[in-house]
Amino acid sequence: MKLPGKGLVYVAAVAGLLFAAGCQKSETAGAGGAAQPTAAAATADLHPPFGFIDSPKENDTVAGGTWAYGWALDESGVAKVEASLDSGPATPAATGQFFPGVKEAYPTYPDADKAGFGFSIPKVAAGPHLLVVTITAKDGGKTELKRHIQIK
Repeated sequence: MKLPGKGLVYVAAVAGLLFAAGCQKSETAGAGGAAQPTAAAATADLHPPFGFIDSPKENDTVAGGTWAYGWALDESGVAKVEASLDSGPATPAATGQFFPGVKEAYPTYPDADKAGFGFSIPKVAAGPHLLVVTITAKDGGKTELKRHIQIK
């Protein structure tokens, strides 16, 4: 489908959504302790945050302390980005960085000109590890981006 004057943005938006992994729903307890979706959760569920881990690539071998980076966006804005290895403690990523091409692909998203994030890969034992980057949107939506890496 081609939208007049918006074809590139539409294609880029669809491609960006393909990079997004699962979305965890934001809920609050209602009467009787049953979880009830909040209004923000309903919006977050429809439009979860999305992004991409640019480096390290899938199955890359890296040393602990290596800088990892990517980008993240959401229609409500990105509240935070955190990274963890093997379900370990999450550490905050530096956000608000320039990332080439994001603003051009997603010009209507808040802070698209500074969607980049970066963090240091923790120094852990050599071997295979699962890197998980969690993007949390200002409306409460969450997305996890996962990448298998090897630590040398």
